[in-house]
Amino acid sequence: MLILLYGEDTFRSREKLKEITKEYQAKHQTGLDLVCFQENGLDFDKIREKIEAVSMFSEKKLIILENVLKNKQFQEDFFTYAKKNKLKNNQDVILVIFQEGKLAITPFKNKVNMLENFEPLKGISLINWIKKQADKNKISINSESINKLVLYVGNDLWQMNNEINKLESYKAGEIINPEDIDLLVKAKIDVNIFKTLDALAQRDKKTALRLLHEHLEQGENEIYLFSMLIYQLRTLLKLKDLIERGTPFHDLAKQSKLHPFVIKKSSQQLRNFSMDQLKKIYHRLLEIDLQIKTGRLDGLTCLDLLVSEI
Repeated sequence: MLILLYGEDTFRSREKLKEITKEYQAKHQTGLDLVCFQENGLDFDKIREKIEAVSMFSEKKLIILENVLKNKQFQEDFFTYAKKNKLKNNQDVILVIFQEGKLAITPFKNKVNMLENFEPLKGISLINWIKKQADKNKISINSESINKLVLYVGNDLWQMNNEINKLESYKAGEIINPEDIDLLVKAKIDVNIFKTLDALAQRDKKTALRLLHEHLEQGENEIYLFSMLIYQLRTLLKLKDLIERGTPFHDLAKQSKLHPFVIKKSSQQLRNFSMDQLKKIYHRLLEIDLQIKTGRLDGLTCLDLLVSEI
């Protein structure tokens, strides 16, 4: 049996590989017929010997090949051998090819039993993954905190998993709030969100529409985009209130508990809005967000409508 796991999201592909390995080890506890070959020092003859060797305990074999498809000669030799020896039909050998990064998949579709592509998560898929990881770690996290996590970390699931583990250690059994994110999470902020908001702040409707549509073309969900816009409007309102009450710029991060990068970018946007304008846009965003979630309007129409109203 041949399985191909590949894609840019190496966190989830590694998790899938671990899952396959654990399932195998639960059934075959000697572990003598589990072996991994990596790209460094690749030797096709040794792999063939392992496939053809007679098992001492009549157990199935699990053979993992990591990042071997970069080697064109090995790739050709292996799949020629696999076809000749009908490895796809061999139920006693589970052979997993694990490949990091993008892969032109067409040449492999008919050569394996199963393949799975792990593309980077975006939009609602990323949010749902965070919720699932939080549940696994038995921590409670609200939507605002999730949005801030996405803003700070993006879709780097290796870092995201580390940050969730850190939050779990810090506030086990308690609700994670945005202030906890500011305190503990190392930011790697999605600058594209700020570019979109900059265009909206400057009333550059043409650029704002183009950037919003680019977000959608990249696979981001309309509900996710609105949640990020709502989060940023809430941030602007908080900062505008502090500034109008005389808070010095150097003290804004401490008073607002926001990341310094967010303070800097948001302060630039604030110059283009009065408090009343911010409140009006914020309430309009909440209305539109509700209309999307209840199915009264489609997301794309709502985004275009929002830009036209600002």
